[in-house]
Amino acid sequence: MGIGIEKINVYAGSLVLDIEKLAIARGRDVNFFKNELMLDSKSQNVDYEDVITMAVNAAKPIISEQDKKDIELLIFATESGLDYCKPNSTYVCKYLGLNPNVRNFEIKNACYAGTCAVQMAISWIKSGVAPGKKALIVSSDINYDHEGRVGEEVPAIGAVAMLISDNPKVVEYELGKNGIYTFECTDYARPTSTWDIINGEESLYAYLECADGAWEHYKRRVGENLDFNTYFKRVVYHTPFGGLVKLAHGNILKQNYPGIKRKEIEANFKEKVEKSFYIPKLVGNTYSSTVYTSLVSLIMEDDDLKPGDRIGLYSYGSGSCAEFYSCILLPEAKKTVEAMKIREHLKARREISVEEFDHLSRLRSSHADKPTFETEMNYPKGWYDQYYKGKGLLIFKGIKDWIRKYEWS
Repeated sequence: MGIGIEKINVYAGSLVLDIEKLAIARGRDVNFFKNELMLDSKSQNVDYEDVITMAVNAAKPIISEQDKKDIELLIFATESGLDYCKPNSTYVCKYLGLNPNVRNFEIKNACYAGTCAVQMAISWIKSGVAPGKKALIVSSDINYDHEGRVGEEVPAIGAVAMLISDNPKVVEYELGKNGIYTFECTDYARPTSTWDIINGEESLYAYLECADGAWEHYKRRVGENLDFNTYFKRVVYHTPFGGLVKLAHGNILKQNYPGIKRKEIEANFKEKVEKSFYIPKLVGNTYSSTVYTSLVSLIMEDDDLKPGDRIGLYSYGSGSCAEFYSCILLPEAKKTVEAMKIREHLKARREISVEEFDHLSRLRSSHADKPTFETEMNYPKGWYDQYYKGKGLLIFKGIKDWIRKYEWS
């Protein structure tokens, strides 16, 4: 029985900020932003979108009426929880109209959460306790207000929805072929609803150490003589920014091929990894869903990929936990992904100025921990009517006496 992704979609909000303009406004090195971080732009949400609306808007296009009957597991992966008790997942069940017999919960494990949820779904399907039933994974996050802080160019917003089943169309996971690496650190954390700890240097080294460790564990489990370069047709990574991925890939190559030349590393990176940057370069770091925006990018952009090709995946979450695992590309992958019209979705975003970006970030922070407020529906002016009205997208109206209010556009 093959288990994998039957359908997948990306939702990246409706606003976008040009990274070069942000660098200029903040008085920073434009070349560093563009060439070292390898970022072009980042998504930003309007005030009336949150992690719930993005999760639902990502999932709605991939869920048929039959799927609503067949889904019996829903996992909401996030590091952007809304409540200490109530799970985000129940909102998704409600607004997608799923059947009431769905086990659902929210899982938190920094940027590793999406992969963690997928692996739990795989195990549930493999167990055979619910033959023919499916799992829906939604991975959705927002960034905090980082105005003027070092690293503000990287965090973004976005969601990925995946239908996991024993009838996969996109990729089939190789069960048992995974390597784990974990150790405790505080490279990134969200101790309050408005403030996060960003220890950039520690995060960089933790990401690299975990990549090395997870790969070594994968190799031990699969076979000591595994040849990295020939075993994987392509490799996708959790991609907060491209420069970090480039370092990690280079380190793994050096582990496997002592004495490898810099030019050889560069060529290998361009062949095996770079085409997975399409969405991350345009959207930024979407936290728990980023490894899957990279996978979708690879399928969309790499015309040399063929059914049966093996893809390695590296997922990392601060704190820290990481996993290296693998999947096999299936014949209907490209057609299934392209049907979601993700390119069109990204092109339809409205570019905002740095001033608008700062205003939206402050606006969202101003709502934090308030028992009652209404979201600003007319900022940017006229955008709701142009992009949302009549489109059947879920929007966040605000909170009244701590109760969140949503409606369809």
